[in-house]
Amino acid sequence: MRGRRPGASGFTLIEVIVVIAVISILAAMAVPYAVKIIDQSREEATKKEMEELHRAIMGDPKGPTAGYLGDMGALPAALDRLNTQGAQAGPTTGTLGVKYGWYGPYVNAGFDAAGYLTDGWGTNYGWNNPAAGQIRSAGPDRALNTADDMIYPPSAVIATGRLLVNLYVWRTDNTTSQYVLNPQPGSFPGMTANVQMNYSNNGTPAAMSAGIPPGPAGPPYTLGPTHAGFHEVSATCTLPPNPMVSGRAVLYIPENNQQTQVNLHLR
Repeated sequence: MRGRRPGASGFTLIEVIVVIAVISILAAMAVPYAVKIIDQSREEATKKEMEELHRAIMGDPKGPTAGYLGDMGALPAALDRLNTQGAQAGPTTGTLGVKYGWYGPYVNAGFDAAGYLTDGWGTNYGWNNPAAGQIRSAGPDRALNTADDMIYPPSAVIATGRLLVNLYVWRTDNTTSQYVLNPQPGSFPGMTANVQMNYSNNGTPAAMSAGIPPGPAGPPYTLGPTHAGFHEVSATCTLPPNPMVSGRAVLYIPENNQQTQVNLHLR
């Protein structure tokens, strides 16, 4: 093989082939790594979005926001209900400021109105999959119910909780004026009491109550289960011969069958 002539410039064919071969090898090594990096970024973005969707549904008492569940009283039938009101009950507000009805949109969709419905690989999320309140991403293979799926939260969501109400009732007699903790009907003949908790029934205000009468037992009173979120609670009590006293409060009931305790001072 002849070499370059004196004074000639450029590359020989062999040199060009060697450079192309080196570039091809480097590209073959880099492509899988680049794909891995892209998939990792998609995975992180998907995990973050699933957490945000869960928060939009369940609310955040530290926010404080009630989320879709607190406003509507139930988990959404489909994820698109978060940003589309449709036939869902419109917004109203209770006497203490608690919201009832659809107060969406609950998700900041950005430039793509339906972007929150798909994961980082462009596949629609599975909702209530594998169980109530869980969101499922198909993962890199874009096929649901396979080994690389991602699920959030890890366990099924129990969307209800309970409330325990202690009554501190102001009472005045001939000698003292003081609060009586959880007065019992056996100690106060003719006693009446009513505790009411308002909740959202598919976006419409509703109420559940307990008291004397009809129940024979005195406080504390347990109400629920009811959906997680903010609730208006009010109570009245009469300890004859004293007049009726009352009190009210707004409180947050957590999910997963947890119980919130509130001390209502009635005066």
